[in-house]
Amino acid sequence: MSLETKKEEEFGMEESMADFENLWSVDLVTAEEGKIYRGTIVRIDSRDVYLDINAKNEGMVPVGEFANDPLPPALGQEVEVMVVENREDSTIVLSKTKAQAARAWEVAATAYDAGKTVKARVVGKVKGGLNAECHGLKAFVPGSLMSLHQEYDLEKYIGQDYEFKIIEFNRRRRNMVLSRKELLQEERRKNIEHIFETLQEGYICEGIVKNITDYGAFVSIVDGQIDGLLHKADMSWAHVRSVNSLLKLGDRIQVKILGIDREKEKISLGVKQLTSDPWVDIEERFQVGSVHEGFVKNITHFGVFVELADGVEGLVHVSDISWTQRVKHPEEVLKIGDPVKCKILSFEKDSRKIALGIKQTEEDPWEKVFDRYTVGDTVKGFVRNITDFGVFVEVESGIQGLIHISDLSWSNKVTHPKQVVTIDQELTVKVIGMDAENKKIALSLKEVTTDPWTGVEQAFPAGSIVEGTVTGLTNFGAFIEIAENVEGMVHISDFSWTEHFENASDLLKVGQKIQCKVMEIDANVRKISLGLKQLTEEPFVQVAKAFPVGSVLEGKISNITNFGAFVEIKDGVDGLLHVSDISWTERVEHPSDKFKVADMVKVKVLAIDFDARKISLGLKQLSDDPIERFFSKHPAKSIVKASIKEVLSDGSATVSLPEGVEGVIPAKQMVKEITAGQEVDLKVLEFHPRELKVHLSARQAQRDLERTDVEEYNRSVEKKATEAESRPVADQLANLKAELEREEKEKAKKK
Repeated sequence: MSLETKKEEEFGMEESMADFENLWSVDLVTAEEGKIYRGTIVRIDSRDVYLDINAKNEGMVPVGEFANDPLPPALGQEVEVMVVENREDSTIVLSKTKAQAARAWEVAATAYDAGKTVKARVVGKVKGGLNAECHGLKAFVPGSLMSLHQEYDLEKYIGQDYEFKIIEFNRRRRNMVLSRKELLQEERRKNIEHIFETLQEGYICEGIVKNITDYGAFVSIVDGQIDGLLHKADMSWAHVRSVNSLLKLGDRIQVKILGIDREKEKISLGVKQLTSDPWVDIEERFQVGSVHEGFVKNITHFGVFVELADGVEGLVHVSDISWTQRVKHPEEVLKIGDPVKCKILSFEKDSRKIALGIKQTEEDPWEKVFDRYTVGDTVKGFVRNITDFGVFVEVESGIQGLIHISDLSWSNKVTHPKQVVTIDQELTVKVIGMDAENKKIALSLKEVTTDPWTGVEQAFPAGSIVEGTVTGLTNFGAFIEIAENVEGMVHISDFSWTEHFENASDLLKVGQKIQCKVMEIDANVRKISLGLKQLTEEPFVQVAKAFPVGSVLEGKISNITNFGAFVEIKDGVDGLLHVSDISWTERVEHPSDKFKVADMVKVKVLAIDFDARKISLGLKQLSDDPIERFFSKHPAKSIVKASIKEVLSDGSATVSLPEGVEGVIPAKQMVKEITAGQEVDLKVLEFHPRELKVHLSARQAQRDLERTDVEEYNRSVEKKATEAESRPVADQLANLKAELEREEKEKAKKK
């Protein structure tokens, strides 16, 4: 082979290889991670399935990802896979399930955005609902959204395929919530629209009682496709008191369609409308005043309802049951189902009300009673009933009068009628009141006898001394009988001037005879106030006379309180020594700091309050006020010399002053050089009654004294200056006088 030929062959081979590489580079894919590719199975081993996805190398999928397929993987089979990892060694890891999941999320997202339905299989029950699988994706179905009504048996749906609507979708969180209820509602709505198009008012159909409430029943009609409301008022022409008394769940009944509200999808049903209204010709059938037979249909506390005919009821009020018997509740004389004869008293056709009377079918026995008796008559009768407020006495068959508890006895000790009378006891009573309109007779047992209170005010005038017997004791006093059926009361506060009693039994006994004083008497209200202590003169008055204001006495401490000490002046009479009247100069925080019970103390009477029975005492008033004495000698703003008792930690100091008075120098009025035991000059400021101390100032005293020294120094300087100024003049006068004397002597010599 020539060299040229060989070069041509080599060049041709290089050109073919380049073309092949170009062709390879155009058809191959890059195998991006997370991207889905369609590949062909080219090899299968025990662990992996290898696919050609047109990449430089084959990709592999774990054989386990084909386990749920109906057929095992086969060579040449095309499969959608996702690139999970493209390794550095050119190995491509693929996933069939992730590709399916990604496709499923895309389908779900498209269905959610478009509002379309998806098919899913219910796979299990969880708290609050069901788990479902939609194209390999997990989804949640709330229990309340699985059907039109609340479901309690959700397990029946497991393993079934249903159409759902996606109501919540979040791919990033892998969250998908499904609802079947919306599809069922839409389907039901279409059915209801069709039903409402075919139904007409007045249509009679058969239904089944589906639910019962207090106000009616829901009845399923049109083969159970829709419910209508049968209101309680439309069940019967008669008054329906309880729906359960007429209907039970599951009952098949004939109903009439009364109304259709297509907008609100509501149907009103009726049963009573299947028959004619019995109230149409009510005036002709039941005229006022006519008597009819009926049956007790219902009993209440205010009366009984009587059925006169189908759908027609009337009310017998409890007051219209009997002329003579006091009926508290109709159940005492009637029961449901009893036949009764009634009289039509009145009726209201519009409100469908009829008033009936049972007693009106008989003659009223009270009409003749008021002709036979008058107020003031005395009659006999038997006790038929005893209550807390009185006694009912039958004066003739069926006719009873009332003796009020206040009319049983002239005594005011009767707290219950059983203390005076018994059932079936025969009594002689007086008629004291008659009310024909209300059919009432008032009787009195006590007025058959003379009122013992007649002439009581004359027999026992106020201020008189009487003798009586203790008939009753309470925690507030004692009842004393001073004449037959005439009682007075001694209040516990009127037992003694000096002693305090918690209960009347601490002093008196029932049956004991005692003397007492009539304090006040009012026969109109049958009240007499008596007193025991008033039999003797009040000790307080004696003490007040013996110890007038200003007198000095000695007493015993009987009690100590926060505000003072009580001093016993005489048996049962105390005076108060207030804490503020114990000392002029010392602040006493509590009387116990100075005294104890039983201590003898000398005090001065400061004031006597006869109305309040109070005596004010004083201890400090036994001597003159040292504060007044101090200020009389050392008025405010004056300077006093005093001894420092103690310098306190807050910078203030206590001071001993003349007249036994204590003082205090506030911290801001101190000077640095002051120490305990030192005698210093202080300025008097003021007296503090709360502290019982005189406030002083060292600072102001020092300033005032310095000012005085300066003033004295200035006065001495001025005096010296004045003397210095006047000295030359004196010298001149002396010289002049000397010259004059010399001249006189010379003249005398010359003569």
